[in-house]
Amino acid sequence: MLLDILNPSPLPPDAERRLRDKHETLMALLASAVAPMLGALVILFVVWDYFVDPTRVAWTLPVRIAFVALSALGYRPGVLPLGASARCIYIHWMFSAAIILSDFLLTDGFRYGLVGVVAGVFFVSLITQTTRGFLLAVSAPFALFVACAAVDRPLPELANDIVFYLLAMAIAFVLMAMIRYLRRSEALLEEELMRQATHDSLTGLLNRGRLNELAAREMALARRHGRPLAVLMLDIDRFKLVNDTYGHDVGDMVIRRLADACREQMRTVDHVGRFGGEEFVCILPETDQSAALACAERLRQVMERQRVESARGEVRFTVSIGVALYDSAHGDWDALLKDADTALYRAKQSGRNRVMLADDCLPVCAEADR
Repeated sequence: MLLDILNPSPLPPDAERRLRDKHETLMALLASAVAPMLGALVILFVVWDYFVDPTRVAWTLPVRIAFVALSALGYRPGVLPLGASARCIYIHWMFSAAIILSDFLLTDGFRYGLVGVVAGVFFVSLITQTTRGFLLAVSAPFALFVACAAVDRPLPELANDIVFYLLAMAIAFVLMAMIRYLRRSEALLEEELMRQATHDSLTGLLNRGRLNELAAREMALARRHGRPLAVLMLDIDRFKLVNDTYGHDVGDMVIRRLADACREQMRTVDHVGRFGGEEFVCILPETDQSAALACAERLRQVMERQRVESARGEVRFTVSIGVALYDSAHGDWDALLKDADTALYRAKQSGRNRVMLADDCLPVCAEADR
């Protein structure tokens, strides 16, 4: 458990990106809304300076104002060429410098103000979620503190101050790790909920709703940029006979085998999903007629070679495939899908285990590879 907190496993790329974007959005809000209030608080602590050493306030007040003014460069995006998290680290540096240098200028400032110096370390737990970022955020203030305290403090007290500061950094690091662990656990839960909402539970492929969303997006891109787009609709031949002969558990095995084969044959840019029952749909962006027919025929041959073992013997199955190509006559996804469905129906009627193109509804067997 402790190792998981301190060294978490990587998230899936999409989940990692969403978590990073969410953190950057939160840090942008922190930099623009919270940092100015903290800056005002840093300046107002000049009152504490007055009670510790009223003779040095004339020195500490300009220092506090100067570094808070420099921190203002990080309040808004675009002023510094930094992301939101990096801007928060920069602001932390400026605030820490204002506090450390003010304590250095006061007589016995570190004796009375050490707690205030190290308190800022705990803000780092919120503004960064990586070990590298944490070390970057705390290193510069710590180095400044050691340099100033080495001039101002006797060696035994300096050693004690450094140990106290390092202890605070260790606690802050553990706090940062725990916050990171909780956020990543939440991200994993969101990822799983999203997967369940968009994927078929039996096959792990996209479900019908998600396919419809992706199809609408791909059609919009094809229409806008004049690019080809193809759709394949697959259906297992005589699937009811498989269920009746071997049982529904074997039927599920056949469906999963088909899904695995589709997943292996498709490109990363393609979208494959279970549309319902034993019907599957493949959306192929940037795919013209010859490439779509080649893909469909390759899928048909792959399915023809599949074997599923059962208690009642080996099960073989074939698929019929309808192919439709997007053009300007297709007003929406439903129209394109209807053409693929019509071609699939003709493939069934023509003897099954074949590919049919929607344009002419004649069986084809493309040999070219995509």
